[in-house]
Amino acid sequence: MRAIKVLTSAVAGAVGAGVVLGALSRGFMRLLTLATGGEPGFSWSGTFFIALIYVVAVAPAALAATFTMRWWRWLAAAAGALFLMLPAIGVFSEEVGDVNGLSTMAWVGLVAASVAVFATVFVAPAAAIWLVDRLKGAAPVADSARRSALAEVG
Repeated sequence: MRAIKVLTSAVAGAVGAGVVLGALSRGFMRLLTLATGGEPGFSWSGTFFIALIYVVAVAPAALAATFTMRWWRWLAAAAGALFLMLPAIGVFSEEVGDVNGLSTMAWVGLVAASVAVFATVFVAPAAAIWLVDRLKGAAPVADSARRSALAEVG
């Protein structure tokens, strides 16, 4: 029964974080295209694929979080973020194209949308870990450390 709960929390954390942040990233990618004067398109298959990439990338971090609260689970999160950087850079280079002649407002939109897309890359694995911790009912690390200190004193 424990194995089912562990697997369920890992899948739920990965799917929850991956779908939400993948969809956000997709929206920011469309804004990026719009800011550079491109024709922002939308397809459900493209959105599904991006969300799937996010789910796959954060799955190791979610799985690690189900087994431990130790620091090394963040190595899996870092690996997931690095994995997501490849498609993010690819989309960025494809969507941005020629930036000559962009207005100041277009540059502001370009920079803001770019920062937002790359932020989702780093937030997604952390969000998966956060979700798994909440699903497991695990106390945040700071609370655990404080309880340990209080137990030693008292």
